[in-house]
Amino acid sequence: MSLTSVKQVEHVAVYELLGSGDEERIEKMLGLYARLFPQYQHYVPRMRRRSRFGNEHREGHVVHYWLIEVDGQPAALRTFRYVRERRCGLAHALAVDPAFREVVVDNYRLAVFIIYECLAQVIRDAERKGDLPVFGIVNEVEPHRLMEHYMRNGLVQLPLKYVEPIFPPEVEGRSRSEELALTHFAPMHMGFLPNPAVKVEAYTSEMITDFVKAFLVDHYGLPERHPRVLEVLETINP
Repeated sequence: MSLTSVKQVEHVAVYELLGSGDEERIEKMLGLYARLFPQYQHYVPRMRRRSRFGNEHREGHVVHYWLIEVDGQPAALRTFRYVRERRCGLAHALAVDPAFREVVVDNYRLAVFIIYECLAQVIRDAERKGDLPVFGIVNEVEPHRLMEHYMRNGLVQLPLKYVEPIFPPEVEGRSRSEELALTHFAPMHMGFLPNPAVKVEAYTSEMITDFVKAFLVDHYGLPERHPRVLEVLETINP
């Protein structure tokens, strides 16, 4: 797979990196990630390993690693995926270098432009696979002021008490059960950016349950009966 330019708007370019072999841009993206998410930089080796594979390396998922450049300079990154069974996208890391936060693209600040481009991408993913239209993209959001910012830009805050699992640094020979025992959980808001083409009248408990499982079970790999999964599901109050 060669490097793919997802979109170019004047001086802003979006590149898909998974499976591209573009080591220079991959390292720029990982450098941004480590600098802007210092609490998660132990994930960088996993991400570097994942970057070698294509978007559909994992069955049922279409994964994206994006680097956004402004005038040829690395300005932002976005990682996200489409989970086919759940009819939704999952937004993972979004980071914009402070030097580029005031950049405006298509009348949006750069971060908001990226958010809507991700929604457009998962809609295209579903169309390409011949699936039913996606409901939208689910987001883990912190802290509260950031949730308020996103709500002003079209996200809906879902009614539940959600937690994000934060896995320990990788250690050779450690089993999955040992890794789960060392995992801690951070409170998060769960936001949702709806697909405007799908008229959702109400966010039912069944729909929100699917969104939670898309993150905690499908993406993070927690067992469905994991105590934290069950605790989060019990808080759903549509």
